[in-house]
Amino acid sequence: MKYGLKLGVGVLTVLATPVAVNVVTSHDAQAEYRGSIFYHNNKPANWWYSDGNDWYFFQNGKKLTGYGKDNAGVRYFANGKAANWWYNDGQSWYFFQNGKKLTGYGKDSAEAHYFVNGKYANGKIGNKEYRDGKEISVENKVQTRGYTNGVYYVDSKAANWWYNDGQAWYFFQNGKKLTGYGKDNAGVRYFANGKAANWWYDDGQAWYFFQNGKKYTGYGKDNAGVRYFANGKAANWWYDDGQAWYFFQNGKKYTGYGKDNAGVRYFANGKAVNWWYDDGTGWYFFQNGKKYTGYGKDNAGIHYFANGKYANWWYSDGQDWYFFQNGKKFTGYGKDNAGAHYFANGKYVNENKGSSNTTYSGYYKVTALYIPVYDANGRILSHVSRDTVLFRDNRSTVNGRIPVQVAGLTGYVNSGQVAAINSRTTFIPDYVSDGKYVYHRYSAYSSVMVAYHNPNMQVGKPYYSADGINFGTFKLDHPFQFSNLKSRSNYTAADINRLYSLMGANNGKLAGKGATFKAAEQKYGVNALYLVAHSALESAWGKSQIAKDKNNFFGIAAYDSTPYTSATKFDNVDSGILGAARWIDRNYLSNTGYPARGAYLGNKAGGMNVNYATAPYWGESIASIMFSANEKLGRKDR
Repeated sequence: MKYGLKLGVGVLTVLATPVAVNVVTSHDAQAEYRGSIFYHNNKPANWWYSDGNDWYFFQNGKKLTGYGKDNAGVRYFANGKAANWWYNDGQSWYFFQNGKKLTGYGKDSAEAHYFVNGKYANGKIGNKEYRDGKEISVENKVQTRGYTNGVYYVDSKAANWWYNDGQAWYFFQNGKKLTGYGKDNAGVRYFANGKAANWWYDDGQAWYFFQNGKKYTGYGKDNAGVRYFANGKAANWWYDDGQAWYFFQNGKKYTGYGKDNAGVRYFANGKAVNWWYDDGTGWYFFQNGKKYTGYGKDNAGIHYFANGKYANWWYSDGQDWYFFQNGKKFTGYGKDNAGAHYFANGKYVNENKGSSNTTYSGYYKVTALYIPVYDANGRILSHVSRDTVLFRDNRSTVNGRIPVQVAGLTGYVNSGQVAAINSRTTFIPDYVSDGKYVYHRYSAYSSVMVAYHNPNMQVGKPYYSADGINFGTFKLDHPFQFSNLKSRSNYTAADINRLYSLMGANNGKLAGKGATFKAAEQKYGVNALYLVAHSALESAWGKSQIAKDKNNFFGIAAYDSTPYTSATKFDNVDSGILGAARWIDRNYLSNTGYPARGAYLGNKAGGMNVNYATAPYWGESIASIMFSANEKLGRKDR
C-alpha cells in the first residue's frame, strides 16, 4: 500500500534502552570503529552495542536497516534502531512500532488511525468497522468509500481521481478504473485500468508505446528487446539519443542500406559508414555511406578507389588519367584494351625492345653535382646525381636536349651538363647472374644483389637495361623494389637485432634497436625491414659521422651540396628512428602530392626514388639490402 504522508514527526514511544544482554560500552577497548565498520573483540559487531554516542543494533559491523533478531524477537530496524514509523521493508510500506508491524492505534502524519499488521484497518474488527483506519459506528453505518455494483464511491460520489481501494492506488473516472486519456497532477496521460500506461496500447488513433502514461521518447524495452522510441513509435529516422545522432530503423541503430535526405546509403550501427564493410554482396570501401570513388586511406595506405574497390584500370583522379592496379598508379607490365604495356607510375613508358643484350645509340655521364631530367614539354621529371651513366636512345633531340633513359626514367637532359663516354673504355652498368642471384654492377668494382637468377640469363654474361626490368626477351622480378612500404614486416624485434650481428654491425648506434624499429612500424605503419635497410644505406649501419653526431640515420635534409651541415639532428637514437619514420610516412608514403610518387622505393620513374634522392639506383640499393636481409633471416617476408 502506498501512502503519501510519511514525513511528519511521530509520537510513538521508543524504548529508552535496548532490550539486550551481554552488552558492552565504547569504553571497552575491544569495541571500536575501524573505518565505517564497528568491531567487538576484533570481530564485526552483530548485536546491541553502544558506540559511545548511543545504543545501536549492528549486523556485520553496520547499523542494521532491515529485519533482525534480538531478545525481543524478529523486528525491523532502521539505522540500528527498532523502527517507529512508516518503512518499506522490501515488500510493501508498513507502520512499525518498536520494530513490529503495529496492530492497534497509532498516530502518523495523517493523525491517529487504527492499524492491523502495519496497515490502516479496513472492515469489521470485533464490533467495530473501519475504513482506512477510521472507525465507522455499527449503529450509523454509511458507506462513504467503497465499491457498489462495480463503481467506486468516495463520500457517496463516484470517484474521479487517485484513490486507494484497499488493494492499490488507481486513477478513477466516474467510479471506474480509467482506460484512456485523463489528467492528473502530471498532466494529460494515458491510463490502462487505472494505472499510467507502461506498454503498447491502442489509444483509439493508433498503437503507441507508453511510459508513465506518455508516448515515450527514449530507449525502452518491449518484446522486440531494447529499442529507441520517438513519440511512442519505434524510431525510423535520425535521432539524438543523448549521446550522439543515429539513424534508426524499427527502433534499432541501423546496419544496412537505408535512405535519408542524402539518398540511399550504407549504415553501420546507426552511422553512415566510413571504412570497409561487407554489404552482403561483397566488401566495399565507403565514405559517408557511399561506395567511394577517389583517393582514400585504409590500413594499407592511400589508394585510389572506384565504386568502393581498389582501382584496377584507367581512371581520371581529377588531375589526369592513370592506369591503376590494386589502387596504386601502376609500375610494371600490365594489359589494357590496347594490349600489354610497361607502365611507370600509371603512365605508358617508351620501351626499348632490343635483343637480350640490348644496345643503345650512346652513353653519357653526368658532370654536374646533379641535373634535372625533362619531359618533351620541358617539365622536370626528376634529378640524377654526378657520374650517373645515362643510356641514349634513338629519339630525336628536343630543344637541344639529348634523349636518355636511366633507372626506368625516359626523358631529356641538357647537353652542357653531360659528357659523352665510350663504352669500350668506360664501364657501363650491367646485370650479371652467378646462377643463384642477379647482381647490378654499378662499376667494375661495386655491385648489389637485386633478384633471383633468371633462367633466360647465361651465368657470367653481362646484360644491359636502362630500367633493370626489361631485357628484351625477358624481365627481372625485383623482390622489394616495388613492394608496398606500408605493409608490415613478419620479422620481430629479435630478428632485427640478430641481423646487425649477421652484418657485422654490432658496434653501430642502431644495434639492439629492433624494438624501436617495430615500434615505428606499429605507430606509423611503415615497414620495419625497409626502415632497417634505408638506415643501413644512409648511415652505414649506424656508423657514419652524421649518424654518430646527429642521430640522423636516413639522410634527412643531407643535401648533395652540404650533406653534413644541412642534415637534421635528432636528440637520441630512438627519436632518430621514430622521428624519421613519421617524417617519411607523412611526406612520401601517406601523401598524394609532392614529393610523394607512390608508397614504394621504385626508381626514377616512380616511387620514393623520384624525389628522395638524386642517386638513380637509391631505391634499388635499399631493396637490395632488404633482399639480402630476407635471405639471411629465413625469407619470412614476400
